[in-house]
Amino acid sequence: MTHLRSVVRDLALVCLAVAVGWWWHGAGRTVLAQRSGSSSGADSGLAFQINGSGPDASLAVYNSANRTVYVYQRIGAGNSRISCDHSFRIANPGTAILRENCPAGELAP
Repeated sequence: MTHLRSVVRDLALVCLAVAVGWWWHGAGRTVLAQRSGSSSGADSGLAFQINGSGPDASLAVYNSANRTVYVYQRIGAGNSRISCDHSFRIANPGTAILRENCPAGELAP
């Protein structure tokens, strides 16, 4: 019986160590993803990046067609419909960028 408790305790400690390591490995990491292609080709110029985690996480979406970065704040809080907060238009690299507020979002039907 003592041997079984020892094995269970050791197994629980290993599971705890793996869980903490997995959490620590992903904590505070920026996620960058880009779609490599699309069957319709309509959104193949989009890339997105998630910064942070939890309720304060933000999402940045880059549209290469119009050289604009759209920023969505606090994507982990509130309801499931999140509106764009502001955007950055990049005319040419090295020149000034234009920050614009996004238009007010639509109400859910």
